[in-house]
Amino acid sequence: FRNMGAPRKLREAKPGELRGIKILELIERLTRRPESRVDLERALERLSPNGQKFIRHLVMSGPTNPKTTAKELALTAEELETAAAEVDKTLSSLHRR
Repeated sequence: FRNMGAPRKLREAKPGELRGIKILELIERLTRRPESRVDLERALERLSPNGQKFIRHLVMSGPTNPKTTAKELALTAEELETAAAEVDKTLSSLHRR
């Protein structure tokens, strides 16, 4: 244990990453509830193509700032905002059930 070095500092989430963190937390909560898993899968399948791209990127890469995410997904800032809002709304409505 002596040679492990100094503890790593965790940085604060940047404002553009907060929605991604919230969405990942919702997915985690929903997957823990067996009765929600099928509903989650169906809801994700019904997302728009951009919504599906966004959620796939979020799960695979983690939350990143919107400018980077939009560039990596080849979306405009407006398209990314629409996709993120769609995913957020969809998952939030499932969580409230």
